[in-house]
Amino acid sequence: MMHRPQSAEDILRGLAICSPEEIDLEEIAFCQGAKVKYRELDGCEAYLLADATLGRAIISIDERANPLRQRFSLAHEIGHWERHRGQLLVCSKEDIGGSGGRKNGVSREKAANQFAAELMMPEFMLKPILRDYRRFNMHAVRQLASTFNTSKTAMAYRLVEMEKEPCILAAYSKSGYVWHISSKSIGHQWWPRRFLDPQSNAYSILFNGSRDDATMSDLDADTWFDVPRADRIEIGEQSFRVTTILSWRSLSHAASECWPIELA
Repeated sequence: MMHRPQSAEDILRGLAICSPEEIDLEEIAFCQGAKVKYRELDGCEAYLLADATLGRAIISIDERANPLRQRFSLAHEIGHWERHRGQLLVCSKEDIGGSGGRKNGVSREKAANQFAAELMMPEFMLKPILRDYRRFNMHAVRQLASTFNTSKTAMAYRLVEMEKEPCILAAYSKSGYVWHISSKSIGHQWWPRRFLDPQSNAYSILFNGSRDDATMSDLDADTWFDVPRADRIEIGEQSFRVTTILSWRSLSHAASECWPIELA
């Protein structure tokens, strides 16, 4: 029988799963014909071995990864099983998560990442809960990540995709810019600088070991963006070891309300 891929929402609704605590990924995989095994893997974080003819698969997850990473990897492989059935798929750390995938098969890995986000953080569950949060900030991200049993980065990425507010999610390492994702409403001119500005709190946390910000502080937008007249626009910054949120004081200035940034 020909396999007809289901959306993550269709799978959840078909299994009568309607709350975050009911999202048991191993049970979902089993219901979709996939058995999950945890063991040490070399050179990858997960892989899928499938028999499309029998409609059965084995998903292997690296047992050494942290639990939240294992969880997203499993959701990612379930996505492959639904959308790329019958293929041998080996997924590296770079393939799984918001940073995209390798040059070969990028669209396939992005599709699996998108499926994983929709399976773990379904919009039909998130939207009602989001009504309780006035702002998209680290307090909201942290609480929602706990509710849906995901990492803070995964939750922030999902909220950017859903456009809770117009925003950008970007990643930096000590070597500089790594990646970013923008809400659809964000203008293309708002591209993060290649290197963190020493005046930013994020720089102090990443390079100097400063403590996380407890509150939002004000600074000029040109600290983060090389955009004309950015020095006349005031934004707020709240930085953490893993994430930074920048908030525009005026939507008319930037078509953007806030911006979480991951510091690797």
